[in-house]
Amino acid sequence: MKKIFILLLALVVVVSCVFAACSNSESDNETTAAGLENNDNEFGFETQEVTDENGETVTDENGNPVTTQVAVIYKTDKNGKRYAQVLDADGNPIEGETIAVNDQDDSGSNGNSSNREEEENNTTTSAPETTGTTKKNVSLTESDGTTEFNGNETVPKTSDTGTEVNFSVEDQNIIKSMLEVPYLYLASYENSDGVPMEIAVHTAVWMAERDGSSRNTYPASPVVLNLFKYYGQTVINFKTLCNKAADSADAPIQYIKSNDTFEISNYTSKVQTVSITKIEDLGNNNFYKVTASVSGCNKKRVVAIIQKNRLDSSLGFSIKALKWS
Repeated sequence: MKKIFILLLALVVVVSCVFAACSNSESDNETTAAGLENNDNEFGFETQEVTDENGETVTDENGNPVTTQVAVIYKTDKNGKRYAQVLDADGNPIEGETIAVNDQDDSGSNGNSSNREEEENNTTTSAPETTGTTKKNVSLTESDGTTEFNGNETVPKTSDTGTEVNFSVEDQNIIKSMLEVPYLYLASYENSDGVPMEIAVHTAVWMAERDGSSRNTYPASPVVLNLFKYYGQTVINFKTLCNKAADSADAPIQYIKSNDTFEISNYTSKVQTVSITKIEDLGNNNFYKVTASVSGCNKKRVVAIIQKNRLDSSLGFSIKALKWS
């Protein structure tokens, strides 16, 4: 009887240790995930006055300050107040160059502050100039269109229709290259769904390749900023979810938490080829619907909602929604 009691007591101790170990393991995992999530970046664009070499504000012929849109990363100071820190061309924060933001609501998920001063809500930026024509007998989009960045816009759905228009040859080639990001066909999404991770990881690799660098390790901020430029919204928790998504989607990118970098082992070869068949103006803040035929993969057609903007000066567009079939 004594032996049985001792054995039962030993079993209770073992079971307790197992549960404690599991509990600690789960706690560690939660802490790690939370830490990574807190490391994710939110990017956007803010209005900044243009200054000359003496630091004086440049004014127009009417004496009004000349402004421009600058890429920023949103941060929080020790008092919990949000502010925007200006980024350089490589996506790195510029020390001492900050912009105050009037953010009553931090719920916006597209990288733009959701509540700005009224004058900032009306800020616009010029669309890229068109440099050629095609033979299609429809109107060519004008180059003086404007795109607002106020964080409150409603992005059209892939089922919406509009008036058929024409883009320049240069613009069509840019859109074609964006839709030919390797393995972009792995997921469809409407803008309100957020960007699927299985295509975000491949897009990150493609954007890094466009930078023309042959290195394998990239600072985290430029990679996440590039994704914001391509999709026109922040890819939520990209650093947190990158490694799992990359393994699942066979993308050659990994996030290294210890030094806050991304490692890209190689660039991915082209897979799908697209041929644009129709472009429709959706009549709302430079949103367009692009329909294209697809070859080289298990899809035959793609519908994309794009926005003409200058989040990336060399692209001039963002992919806002995709439907592959």
